[in-house]
Amino acid sequence: MELSHAISDAVLTLTGIFVFFQYLQKLEFNTCLLWEAFILSVTAAAFFGVIRFLGFQPARSISEFFQHLAGTTGGISLVTASFLIVQRKHANKNLTYLVLAIGFIAFGVVQLTGNQKVLQTISMIAIPAVLLIGIWGIIKKQTSVGSWLILGVLALILATYNKSFMPNNILDPTDVYHYLLAIGVFCFGRAARHHQLN
Repeated sequence: MELSHAISDAVLTLTGIFVFFQYLQKLEFNTCLLWEAFILSVTAAAFFGVIRFLGFQPARSISEFFQHLAGTTGGISLVTASFLIVQRKHANKNLTYLVLAIGFIAFGVVQLTGNQKVLQTISMIAIPAVLLIGIWGIIKKQTSVGSWLILGVLALILATYNKSFMPNNILDPTDVYHYLLAIGVFCFGRAARHHQLN
């Protein structure tokens, strides 16, 4: 049992649930699916992470399943949803299904072959892409949307590389990762709520 990891993953889980009910559930269906692909995958991974860190080791593989889903389908969907929100557009059914299909194919490759390079490549493209979209949003005078997207990406970057930024931190790097990821999920939720206003 690793209680501190379970607590930090529980915070991430609760943040994802809050974002879903507070921001995503109110969106148009196809647009909601794109945001959910990332946020709910992260939330599910964290939920099974809690179970794993409380001592039930078989939950680890389920958590990793949703981590891979978030990194592939979720990453591609996040880029698309971010682009649409800056464009003040909603997703149509064809675009949503195309994006999800590409994401699931990438996810299937990762799951069936164990090829982590696909996962890493999508992350390396998606994170800078969302950052650029956020900057573009600010240039287009959509300051709130752009700022939330940028803050979300910065939280993801800090989470991923927190060992480099905070090598002597009091908190465990895994806990820092979970807390920063929770901040990122919240920021993306705040950005997504602007889809209600478009």
